[in-house]
Amino acid sequence: MDLSRAIQEKEKKIQNLSYSKINKQHINYRCITKIMKVNILFLLFSLLITNFSLISSTKSSFISLLGVAPQDENYYKTETIKCRNGSKKFARVQLNDDFCDCPDGTDEPGTSACPHGKFYCMNVGHLPVSLHSSKVNDGICDCCDGSDEYDGEVKCPNTCWEAGKVTRDKLKKKIDIYKEGVTIRKKEVEQAKQAIAKDKEELSKLKNNEKSLKGLVKNLKARKEQIEKAEEKERLVKEKEEMMKMAAEDKSDDEHKESSSSTTLDSENNGLSNEPSVDQQQKDEYENTEGLPTDGSESTEGLLREELGRLVASRWTGEKTEHQVEEVSPNKDNYGGNNEIPEGTDDKDHDNSDGVTILNGPSLLEKIQDAAQNLFQAINLFPAPLDKLDANRVRKDYEDSTTRLSDIQERIASLTEKLKHDFGMEKEFYFYYDQCFETKQDKYVYKVCPFKDASQEEGYHITQLGQWEKFENSYGSMLFSNGDGCWNGPDRSLKVKLRCGLKTELTDVKEPSRCEYVALMSTPIRCLEGKLEELERKLESMYNEQLQGGHDEL
Repeated sequence: MDLSRAIQEKEKKIQNLSYSKINKQHINYRCITKIMKVNILFLLFSLLITNFSLISSTKSSFISLLGVAPQDENYYKTETIKCRNGSKKFARVQLNDDFCDCPDGTDEPGTSACPHGKFYCMNVGHLPVSLHSSKVNDGICDCCDGSDEYDGEVKCPNTCWEAGKVTRDKLKKKIDIYKEGVTIRKKEVEQAKQAIAKDKEELSKLKNNEKSLKGLVKNLKARKEQIEKAEEKERLVKEKEEMMKMAAEDKSDDEHKESSSSTTLDSENNGLSNEPSVDQQQKDEYENTEGLPTDGSESTEGLLREELGRLVASRWTGEKTEHQVEEVSPNKDNYGGNNEIPEGTDDKDHDNSDGVTILNGPSLLEKIQDAAQNLFQAINLFPAPLDKLDANRVRKDYEDSTTRLSDIQERIASLTEKLKHDFGMEKEFYFYYDQCFETKQDKYVYKVCPFKDASQEEGYHITQLGQWEKFENSYGSMLFSNGDGCWNGPDRSLKVKLRCGLKTELTDVKEPSRCEYVALMSTPIRCLEGKLEELERKLESMYNEQLQGGHDEL
């Protein structure tokens, strides 16, 4: 019984001991729980304070850079910032503090404090824009991302992705045009390089041909002039011979008349003079002529020229030469001094008188011609006749060669003028040299000829808008200047802005200022690979920024 009671007591003690242990453990657990709660509360409080500090810092950073364009952020990173107009400086803590420190609004890009400030809308997913600072926090949502109404007075939904769909579609289309345009441009650049090389080679060959042709023309010209001199000499000789012939004919006619007159006198006087007859004198003169030297001496030539001069003069003046007078006078005196016919003279003898002898025998004209011919041949006044075919061939060769030389020189000048121009970094504008582009707007036709001129046509009236001057903006525009003057204004000018297009066409001619015209021209030449890569990055950036914003559409 005592054992049983002892076992019960031990069990009771064990129970009490177990209870005590359990109770102690419970007390310890409660203490630990309380401590943990305190620690958790302290940790939460610390986190709250930290988050509040971070939020405040972030908000402060957000506010300070609000309205600043991404490309301008570095300008505001220094502790001391200069106003853009250089008027003064301000501390970084003064940025967007809603107090205007810079007259140009540099310190307040995100508030409406400065009247000349500009607020930049990021508009992720759409196009960024710059607003006048007066539109900031004015209760109207001007930015599609709502960033201009950050004071919370108005809740602006972000509509940039929806609004930017049209912009993205346009950008995609533009990228497609650039891709195709880049391919066309590469082909045109390659063709332009080949054309330039071909023209340079042609120019080199033409210069060599010009040099050779100049020598040929020079020789042909000398030969032609030589022929012309010979022809002129031959013409003069023939002219002299003709004049001599006419003079001799005149002399022969005069002598024939005198002879006939002498015969008539003899018949009337029934007798002949004992003086030498005219026929005898002519015979003597002929014999004397045949006896002249034939070696081309100066005395012979001088004698002939003197006699020819007398004969020509007598033809035109009607006077007789000294020889003509001497030849006629003896007979005339004879007939006049003796009226009787000498004995032994009958009709037969009379039939063989001087007049008959002149008509039947060699005439004086023939004698003089024979003597002159012998004399001219002796002194080489009659060279061998020119070969007419050879002379004509030389003339034709000279004319053909001269024409060919002129054509070559004209082509050389044209190529030289063409190749001196600036056709772009890759000679991409080379094919535009011989082209003109037109567009019709209202009643005017505008015509642009790169590297030459630009004009405005209305019916038959043409107004010059300018002469070619140069490329501008890294071959992004063409400038034409010194056109027709405006009434009481400047000379007309035209700027043609170039943009990427699949074909070259002139469009949108305007006159923003008096006599200063601006036009647009699309061309594959302006479809640059660098610009294509920039557009692709821009489109990719629009999608990436929207993904980061967690837009439901993506």
